[in-house]
Amino acid sequence: MTDDELQQFADSTVRLTFDRQALTGKLITGFEAQVRVNAPYALQWHDLNPTSGTKEERLVAIPSAEVVESIELVNENVSEEIEDAAEDAQTPG
Repeated sequence: MTDDELQQFADSTVRLTFDRQALTGKLITGFEAQVRVNAPYALQWHDLNPTSGTKEERLVAIPSAEVVESIELVNENVSEEIEDAAEDAQTPG
């Protein structure tokens, strides 16, 4: 993938594949990605910490557009449903 192609998805919730991993989250680019993960791109999502029961921010650095094998937009409602399902799976009883 090229930088121009990846930039089209900036600040959107996406499902992308790189390094044989399929991840869903918000694509962060530019200065914010550089400051937060020292890379030109990052993927941000929130995950439930099973120990504390709280949502925690997760970030993964994406070193270049070329490593992204595929990307697609994800409907915001679907993203919220995924997070809710993860929470429900951790809720006792």
